[in-house]
Amino acid sequence: MKQKRKKFLLVIGVLGIFTFLIGISYAYWLFRTNQTSVNTIGTSCLNVTLTDVTSAIKLEDTYPISDEDGMATTPYTFTITNTCDSFISYEVILGVTEETTMNSSYMATVLDYNQIKTLTEYTKTEVDGYKEAYILQTGSLSQSDEVTYNLRIWMDESVTNLDSMNKDFISKIVVRASVSTYSPIDQGFKTLADAMLVNEYQSSSVESAKAQIESKQAPDFTKTAPIIIWNESHAGNTTETTATMPHPSLVNNGEDYTANLTNENVLPLIGTSYTFNSEKGQYTIENPQYLDPTTLDYGGDTTYYFCGSGFRTSSNDLITPYQNYENCSNMYHIVSVTASDSTTTGPGGTEIKIKIYRMTAYAYTQSEQESDQSDKGLYMMEDEDGKSYYYRGSVSNNYVQFAGYYWRIIRQNGDGSVRLLYAGTSSNATDDSLQIKSNAFSSQRNNPGYIGFMYGDTFNSSYAETHANENNSSIKTELDSWYKTNILDKGLSGYIADSGFCNDRSLDSGDGISTTSSTYFGSYRRYINHNPGLICPQQNDLFTINNAADGNQALTYPIGLITVDELMLGGLSYGYLNRLSYTYSSVTYWTMSPRYFDAPSVGVYEFYAYSIGSVGYDIVTRSHGVRPVINLAPDVEIESGIGTANDPYIVKVA
Repeated sequence: MKQKRKKFLLVIGVLGIFTFLIGISYAYWLFRTNQTSVNTIGTSCLNVTLTDVTSAIKLEDTYPISDEDGMATTPYTFTITNTCDSFISYEVILGVTEETTMNSSYMATVLDYNQIKTLTEYTKTEVDGYKEAYILQTGSLSQSDEVTYNLRIWMDESVTNLDSMNKDFISKIVVRASVSTYSPIDQGFKTLADAMLVNEYQSSSVESAKAQIESKQAPDFTKTAPIIIWNESHAGNTTETTATMPHPSLVNNGEDYTANLTNENVLPLIGTSYTFNSEKGQYTIENPQYLDPTTLDYGGDTTYYFCGSGFRTSSNDLITPYQNYENCSNMYHIVSVTASDSTTTGPGGTEIKIKIYRMTAYAYTQSEQESDQSDKGLYMMEDEDGKSYYYRGSVSNNYVQFAGYYWRIIRQNGDGSVRLLYAGTSSNATDDSLQIKSNAFSSQRNNPGYIGFMYGDTFNSSYAETHANENNSSIKTELDSWYKTNILDKGLSGYIADSGFCNDRSLDSGDGISTTSSTYFGSYRRYINHNPGLICPQQNDLFTINNAADGNQALTYPIGLITVDELMLGGLSYGYLNRLSYTYSSVTYWTMSPRYFDAPSVGVYEFYAYSIGSVGYDIVTRSHGVRPVINLAPDVEIESGIGTANDPYIVKVA
């Protein structure tokens, strides 16, 4: 007979914010004014905002469940904002009320994606008015900084005791804050490498910080971090979008460069209905048809939708139309269309006749409905040199100021160096300010060799010759020039480590040399399989200066780009949108990761961080943003900071 599941009532609420160690009058004033509201707790000097609008969360008729099921429950989310003009430290505490009759050791508890523990495994503390209280997290905030937490609590699956039946567990979140001068450097952690680790949990040692980071649950790379639920967003005003297509007169005209054209594919795909995926934030046209949009009646009962259409040309001007109708970030509800004839010149010099359809339409985009930001902070993964600690999700404590610029920490490498992504000249830089310029990845596109950060003098005779590191790509030339001006000439090169940058040209399919058959490279497979890695598969592709043990010693200066693997570790995932990861920019920027050589278009394609909030790819001769990546040496020290935008780690320079 199936055993009857035991049930109990779980109530989580919020008490308030206490402060200690800063004077009796201030403590009394802060305590007294915090009792006016249960759900939105605040004073003139500290705010806690909760996601719900009720006085408590009630989980009724619950029973022991697995950790996997517990992590799938909706978290209780709250944000702590420091509105003081001083630095504060805080503790997140779960207080167990006097009315509780359930044993606290039965409760599995986790804040964000940290290690799951029973409540009694956390550090016990004393809070007036509670029979028990446990410290779930500690942290610190500079003025105007904020942090969001996600709490999940459930009955542990190991509970079988009959005394758990008909019992109540009632608890409240207590945030205990105090004015503080905490910073890693004040605690004796002088290097950036140590500070970024201990600051994650205000750990007492680097070893304990690493142990806590490594004990976290493994990320699910099939999902974004944070996990976002999207709403449709329909513009109230019209905009103009275009579909530039090969001219219909080019079909069957006998020219080799028009061999791919049919009567249908020179027209855009248009549909009369669509679906929206709220997990991916993307649209799909249902039953799209190749239609001439100038022939449609936009004043009738039928509504017409368009996503995107156009064409690509090979190096010898072979035309290949493309159609976007699924997984579109933008959908257009068409209200009128005009068309005009024009010409363009292909890369091979051919004058190509085109037809431009100009559509007046309402743009359908997406807006964030809610997000689960549990999956954030530092995680561990092995690289060539050992354990690498990388940032993931919507983190706000990885800012660094160095060489007159702001940077975001990508990870601490296995050799102890710290990898930085360029982030502009101010802590609030956005858009074009997050990059040094826009540039093509390579000046050539018609051979698999041009997928490289560097490439060979001789193509096609062998893989080794094609992918030899003898000539600079366009983007490497730009990065080298920037490094010389902004690092070397400022006397700062001694702070930089030779830790390497992976331009992974390992083969997933194809031979890597043929121009008549396509080649897909290793990073493509890892991306579509949601399987990022930090070990460069081939020594020839790990670009270093003097590091011969792991790298190719081909660099002039130790500077490179972020990889698609690091974008995935940072929170992006194949098929999803994510504009909350710290790597996001509203301007598309290049990565160092090859995608494929496409034989039909005779072009090589590199991955980029797409401005819509995903990973995309483009042909290497097009221009996109350039965001340098450097590695600071393990012994580089900081003057101050806790890594936030308002209080970044400031690198100490002579």
